[in-house]
Parts: sequence; structure tokens; C-alpha cells
Amino acid sequence: MIKTLIYRLKSSRSKCFLFILFFCAFNFSDAQNSINEGAVKLASVFGNSMVLQQNEPINIWGESTPGTTIKAQLGVEEQATITDSNGKWQVTFKALKASFRPIVLNVNNLKIENILIGEVWLCSGQSNMAFQLKNMAGYDTIANQVPNKNIRFLKHSNIRIVAKNGYTEEELARCNTQNFFQAKWEESTLETSEMFSAVAWVFANGLHKKLKVPIGIIQVAVGGSAINNWIPKDALQSNPLTAHLFKTDWLSNEHVKVEHRNRAKEAFQKVLNANEPYRAGQFKYRWLCEPSFLFEAGIAPLKNMAFRGVLWYQGESDTDTMETVNNTKTLFPLMVNEWRKYFNIGDFPFLYVQLPAYKSQFWPEFREIQQQTLEEVENTSMVVTIDLGLETNIHPTDKYPVGDRASKLALKNVYGFDEIIGFPKLKKWTLNNQEIALTFEESGKGIFSSSNHIAGFEIGNQLGEFYMAETKLVDGKVIVKSPIENPASLRYGWTGFPKPALSLFNSANLPLGPFFIQFNKF
Repeated sequence: MIKTLIYRLKSSRSKCFLFILFFCAFNFSDAQNSINEGAVKLASVFGNSMVLQQNEPINIWGESTPGTTIKAQLGVEEQATITDSNGKWQVTFKALKASFRPIVLNVNNLKIENILIGEVWLCSGQSNMAFQLKNMAGYDTIANQVPNKNIRFLKHSNIRIVAKNGYTEEELARCNTQNFFQAKWEESTLETSEMFSAVAWVFANGLHKKLKVPIGIIQVAVGGSAINNWIPKDALQSNPLTAHLFKTDWLSNEHVKVEHRNRAKEAFQKVLNANEPYRAGQFKYRWLCEPSFLFEAGIAPLKNMAFRGVLWYQGESDTDTMETVNNTKTLFPLMVNEWRKYFNIGDFPFLYVQLPAYKSQFWPEFREIQQQTLEEVENTSMVVTIDLGLETNIHPTDKYPVGDRASKLALKNVYGFDEIIGFPKLKKWTLNNQEIALTFEESGKGIFSSSNHIAGFEIGNQLGEFYMAETKLVDGKVIVKSPIENPASLRYGWTGFPKPALSLFNSANLPLGPFFIQFNKF
């Protein structure tokens, strides 16, 4: 009997132990699931008060522990998936129409609220795109329009480019593609918008007024950046113009902008090893003006994001020499095409700003390359700004016309508002003895001059020497009288900062942009 009691006690203890073991395992499994759910991350482009592109499938993606079940709900639609072996996950929701009614995104234990559906644009470039709204000329006159909960911004903020005493430890910790930018979606308020891009805000406001849908702007702009900073690495490495950027000591490469190299030396002075060559992409820390870095840090993370198009304002950093200007003839179209290939959403609209008036030697040639890109790359539009800018300040404050013109160009060329007049451009020319007659497209009710004297036209001879030419308006045509016999070429606005100011506009008060023609090759 005693033996039986002892046996039953042992058996009971065994069952108890097994029960405890099972209970712990069950709860550990629950705890592990909880940990997995807690570790679910959304891509950085998602956040409260964001705008998602209308009429396009909506991708939501992020990371978690491999094998984690992801349950997502956007509005009333539900989707589910399991993270792959790398911990990546993505779900796709059906396209939605534009709406001012906020919806919610739930992903496991995460919640993103106040989401609107509308038009999304990516605004990128360098300092004149980053130029803040509060510093724009005429800001006080439009400040009452700024608060608008239906215009939202995702501004990518970066660390400084100039650090004469070297980066701090905190700044060095951000010198990589994962942490360089910090961004958060915000509604347009006086406080948030003052720090946002002036050009992008005016652009968004113009679209919102006409389209009457929510507008979302993703700002990824870095002052001082060169175009090669924004192009994918594979494209640069396979291009003979840029392959050298990865093969030599970048800090001593004379083909690299000298300010970029000097600023890198200053910023990294505490961590550079004088005995080791600095190879782009191979140093422990990444410099923001290295080739491809800004693409990898700011553009690549947007891979699955649907958007309508791009507004680009950059070029000043690539005008130092004729070498960099000529390289842009290849690199600018390359960048546009590489972005389109990367996002894989078709040849989306690409709008860009032609450089304004500024006293700089090679700006006329750079503007001509921008004009040529317009003709060579499909679905591109160019904002002419030759009548804007300052002679000795590369950061002019007259940003309102830039953003306003960009919005009107988008409304015309992207959204199909044909009643909007574009920029005037040369349609036809005829040469009769020493008189050249020019006619123009997109002139509206006609070309007019804002001055009694029409300046800016020059006639070139066979040796490439140029002479100012008398010009007049006759029956809607511009008549240029050559001061020489057998003229070889004609150019207009071919100087960094035109003096006197160019005066030809169409009836929409948009300027005729610079151009160059050769009579035997036109």
C-alpha cells in the first residue's frame, strides 16, 4: 500500500512536471510571437498623416523576424503574408480613389492614422530645392494659405555638409545609408512648412488648388550635391565617364569637385587614416557627396512607393568646368532613365528647373544641355527661369515663380489641362539675306516684349565670333538683323546673367528661354 502511494505520488509529480513544461512552452511560444509582433517594422516612408498615390496599387512593406505572420489592414481591405528568410515582407492593396476622408493602416500591433489618398510627388535636387519657404521673397503675402491639412510633406533631413572641426560622434553615426536621412510626415502648418522647400510647397499648393485632391510631397534634397551622387552605383561603374570615381583615391581625384573633397577631409578629420586611400563606398563612414550615396540613402528606400512624378532642381554643383558640364549631357539623361528603371512604374513624368540667371562662366552651356535633355528624353518638362535669379547670389529668394510655373507645367503636361499655356519655344526660322525671322510655339495670344529694346540676340560668324544684333517684333514674329554677311549661327540669352534683362514673353507672362541654332545644321 505504501509502495502504491509512493508510485502515485511520483506519477502525480511527473504529470505535474509535464503540465508545467507544456504550460511554459505554450506561454514561451506566445511570448515569442509577441516579440515577433513587437519587432515588426514599417519602411521609413510610412507614418501618420501621410498621403498615398491615388489610382495605383498600394504597396506596404517592412521588416521583422523571418517567418513572422504579417496581418495588414488598410481601410476595409485586409492582406496577410509571412516574412521571408531575410525578414522582409510586403503586401499590396487595391488602388483607391482620391479622398479627403482619413483612413487607418494596421500592421500587426502597429497603427498608422490620418492617411489620405491623393497625388504624390518626389521633389529632389540640391540647395535651391531645399531652400526654405520662410526665406522666400513674398512669403508674408501667402502665409495665410500655408495651413492646409490636405497638403502633407515628408522632408528628409540630413547632417550638415560643412564641418570644419570635424563631425561629432553623433554625426559620424549617421554617415551611412540607413541613418543619414531622418524623415517624418507632417501636415502643412505655419510651423512645419516654414522649414520645408519653398519650390515644393508652392508646387504642391498649385496642384491642390486645381486638382482639388490631397497632395503629398516627398522632399529629398541636399545642398551642394552633384548629379553623380544621385545615380545608382552599377550605372556609374559601367560608364566610362564615372568608373574612375570608384577605382582611385576619391579624396585626391582631381576630377571630383574640389569643395566636395575638401569638405570630406574636414568632416572626417578625426577618423581618416592618412596612410590609406579613401575609396568611395569602402570606408567605415560614408560621405554624402560620394558617388551614388544620396541615391542609396534617399531614393532607393522609396523603391516600392507609388508616386506620380519627380520635380528636380539641381545643376549648380556641376557647372565648375566644361568637363563637368559636358559630363552632364550624359549623366542627366542617365539619372532619369536609371530612376525610371529602378522604380519600375513606367516612364513617369520628370519635371526639372532650368538654371536661372547668375553670373557664372559655364551656365549658358549647362542650360543648353538641359534644353537638349528635354528634346532627347521622353515625358520630361522644363521650367524656364532665365528671367529670375540674382547676379552674385546662387540662392535667389524668388522661388514662388519657380514653384508656380512647375505646378502649371505639371497641370498641362501631366494632368491634361490643355488650356494652360506652356513656355514659348522656337518653332521655325527663315534666313533671307541678313535677316532672320523667328516664329514660336506656345505663344498664347502672341509674343511680346516687356521693354522697348529687345536684347539678348547674337549672330555668330564661321569662326565662332559673336556680335549683338538688332531685333524687333513684326506681326508676331521676331525679326533679327545680322550685323555681318553670311551668318553661321544665332543665339539668345547666351550668358550667365543677361544684361540688360531678357524681355521676350508669351501672353501667359512666361519667358522665352535661351537657345542656340546653327543655320547649316538646324
